[in-house]
Amino acid sequence: MSNNLQSKLGEGLSKFQGGIEQGKQRLQVVQEINRLKKEMNEIATKKSRALLEVGQTTYKKIRTGEIVDPELIELTTKLVGLDHQLYKASQKVHELNSLGQDDQSIICPSCQTANDQGAKFCGGCGEQVEVAAALESAEGEPCVNCEEDVPAEANFCPCCGTKVAS
Repeated sequence: MSNNLQSKLGEGLSKFQGGIEQGKQRLQVVQEINRLKKEMNEIATKKSRALLEVGQTTYKKIRTGEIVDPELIELTTKLVGLDHQLYKASQKVHELNSLGQDDQSIICPSCQTANDQGAKFCGGCGEQVEVAAALESAEGEPCVNCEEDVPAEANFCPCCGTKVAS
């Protein structure tokens, strides 16, 4: 009887060990799947960033006239409208920031930080401010793309970035 009990215990132990091995294998498979999914997610994020960079570069080249493709120009018309909305909102922020400011400061067109009158670069973001201030004062023709006024000395529309015809 003890041999029969030992053999049954041995069989039960073998089955238990087999179940543990199967569980280990399943766990390893699940871990590998999760690792691969994480890797795929990281690759997809890198791809999205690269596509965004390609899109932004293409959009800039369309705005500057380096790329003239009717299909791409049609696709970017919504972006021009959004650029115009951003520009108008930025102008309102600039106007609100200049309320209560003395006439001795220059407001950065990029980050809206007040800078001393003699500043050449913004203390907030490092952008050049003296050129931007000089361009704001000059009147010019409306942009062919967004119809915003383009200063006479400007090479590009301050609103949508379209290259000004010479």
